[in-house]
Amino acid sequence: MVGGLPWEQGRLSIYLSWMPIMLMIFFACHQFKEDLEDKALSVSDWAVVIGMLLFGLPAFVSIYPQASWQWLTQVGLLAFFAWSLRQLHVGRRELLTWSVVAILPHALLAVWQYVTQFVSGSKWLGMASQNPADLGVSVIEVDGRRVLRAYGGFPHPNILGGWLALGLMGVTLLAVRVTDRARRNGLAAVGALFVVALILSFSRAAWIAAAVGVIATLAFVWQKTWTREERRRAFLIPLVIAVTAVGSLLVTRDVVSVRAQSDARLEVKSADERMASLAASWRLVGEEWWLGQGQNTAIYALDKAGSGMIPPHLVFLLILLETGLIGVLGAALLLARWLRYSGRFGFLLLATIAPLVLFDHYLWSLWAGQALAMLFAILPLTREE
Repeated sequence: MVGGLPWEQGRLSIYLSWMPIMLMIFFACHQFKEDLEDKALSVSDWAVVIGMLLFGLPAFVSIYPQASWQWLTQVGLLAFFAWSLRQLHVGRRELLTWSVVAILPHALLAVWQYVTQFVSGSKWLGMASQNPADLGVSVIEVDGRRVLRAYGGFPHPNILGGWLALGLMGVTLLAVRVTDRARRNGLAAVGALFVVALILSFSRAAWIAAAVGVIATLAFVWQKTWTREERRRAFLIPLVIAVTAVGSLLVTRDVVSVRAQSDARLEVKSADERMASLAASWRLVGEEWWLGQGQNTAIYALDKAGSGMIPPHLVFLLILLETGLIGVLGAALLLARWLRYSGRFGFLLLATIAPLVLFDHYLWSLWAGQALAMLFAILPLTREE
C-alpha cells in the first residue's frame, strides 16, 4: 500500500505479455543450449555481466524488497528476450515489422477513445476504465471541459506516445526498402494513423521524440550507400507525417493551445508536482547515495518521506535514487558496450529516446516502458537486412 491505496508495482505480478516472451526464450535456449554450455565469455560479455550484477545489488538492501524483485524479474525477462532475438537471428526489418503491427491496434484504439471520450476497462488486457469526469484521469481542461487524452491499451497517454514515436521511425525505415506501391501506400496510411494517435495522446515529450526520430532516420538513410530511388521513397513517409500532423494540430488546436500554455491550471499543477518530486528525490539520494533505496521503490520512498507519490520525471535521477552510484556505474558499463556495438544507428535511437528519458520516468519504472526501452536497445544489435 502507498498513500493508503493498492500499489501495483509493489506486489508480484504476472502479465499476459510475458507468455510469448517466455516461449521465445525457451525456444532460443533449447535450440542453442550447446552455445550456452561451451562458449567462453569475452571481455565484452563480462562487462555486460558485471553491469547487470551491479544493477541487481540494490535489491538486497531495498526498503521494499518485493517491489525491487518484481522490477528485476521484469527487466531480467526482457534482457533474456533481447538475447533470444539475437540468438534466433531475427532481422531488423522483421523486428520493426512486428513492432509496427503490435502498435497498430493501440493507435486505432486511441482514436476511438478520443472520439468517444472514454476508455473501457478490461481485466484480461490490463486496462483500467478511464472517464474524464473522474479525478486522476489524464485530461486537458478546455473552456471548462475535461478533454480525455488517448491511452490506447497503455496505463498512461505518455507511454502510448512513446510507442507511437518508435512506430513512426519504424514505418519510415520500412518504407525505404519497399518497392511495391500498394505496400508503400499501406505504410503511408499506417504512418498517418500513428501521427493522429500521437497528436491525440498530447504527450509533448513523445511529439519531440517522434520529430527527432523521423529526422534522424532520414539523415541515417541519406548517409547510407543506398540508391537514389530508396532515398526518394524514404521521404514519402515524412511527407505524409508532416501533412497529417499539421491537419491534426489544426483540428485539435483548441486543446493543443491549452497544452502549450504554461499558465493553464493543470499545466501549472503538473509542473509544480514535478519540481517538488525532483527536489525531494535529490534529498533522498543524499540519504542513500551508495546503493540507493532499491529498484522500483521511488514512489514508496517519496510517500514515506511525506513528499508525495510522483516519481522524478528524469530517468538518470530515478536510477540514482533507486540504485545509487553502484547502479549508475552499472548503467554506464552497459551503455558503453551498447554504443560500441550499435554504431550510428544506435546514436539515432539514442537521440530519439532522449526526450522520453529527460522528461518522464516510464522507460525505467513501468513494464510497458521497459519493453519499449528494450526494443530501442535491441534494434541496432539485430541483423541488418
